[in-house]
Amino acid sequence: MKRTLLLSILCLLGAIAVLAQNGTERSISIEALGVHGIVGVNFDSRFKAGHGLGYRVGVGYTQGTHAYMSPSATKVQGFAFPLEINYLLGKNEQKLELGLGCSLGYYGERIEFPESGGHAPIPITSRSFGYFVFGNIGYRLQTKSGLMIRAGWAPSINYDDTRNVRRRPLTSLYISIGWRL
Repeated sequence: MKRTLLLSILCLLGAIAVLAQNGTERSISIEALGVHGIVGVNFDSRFKAGHGLGYRVGVGYTQGTHAYMSPSATKVQGFAFPLEINYLLGKNEQKLELGLGCSLGYYGERIEFPESGGHAPIPITSRSFGYFVFGNIGYRLQTKSGLMIRAGWAPSINYDDTRNVRRRPLTSLYISIGWRL
């Protein structure tokens, strides 16, 4: 698992290095919450200089507890790789960011059933590939000096699928700070 994760990160960084040489507007940022769950790093670029259409790729770490209808609590942690197509509306430093993407990840899930009759909780642990589709509605401030600040909401779109990761809407709020390259 560690080798696969390391190889994925190296491939992502290699792709970023190649894409960064195309002469368009690009930036790198650190994001809290949002599609990453806890924290992540993003590379963002426009397909063509001066145009709003672009993409974002990233790598992040997530951890959290999700309570379901059953009396158990599910603890999820893992690494995610969000991919997004986005569009920036606005001509000055302040822009509206709209996007649609998919986050692919490798997650560990630990389910703990509550104590009953004096017995300790029974943990069940599993690890697997998962994904979720998300939208993005946000505000972006990108100054001429290079500073970039993003804030917004990236709600997940859930399907009835065994690999789909279900997320709570409030965890989809994000804030990001970065620099134009």
